[in-house]
Amino acid sequence: MEASITKVSSKGQVVIPIKVREAANIKEGEKLLTIALGDTIILKKISDKTFEETVKSVWSRVRQIGLTEEDVNVIIQEARTKGSP
Repeated sequence: MEASITKVSSKGQVVIPIKVREAANIKEGEKLLTIALGDTIILKKISDKTFEETVKSVWSRVRQIGLTEEDVNVIIQEARTKGSP
């Protein structure tokens, strides 16, 4: 596990520190799914998997912080409604 502190810029941008990017094998141009759970933000690298397969690997961690499947389904539906940038 790799952890680091970063800041939010005036434009809302966040730099993912290099050690965290390397640990997660995140390369330039790759897409990340972002999920806000109160004051917790989850970033999940999106691969060629389906949206559901991508989110599935997050389930156990989400449950650890006390969210239900229904809570996550609402978050997923909101993400689908917004579409990709």
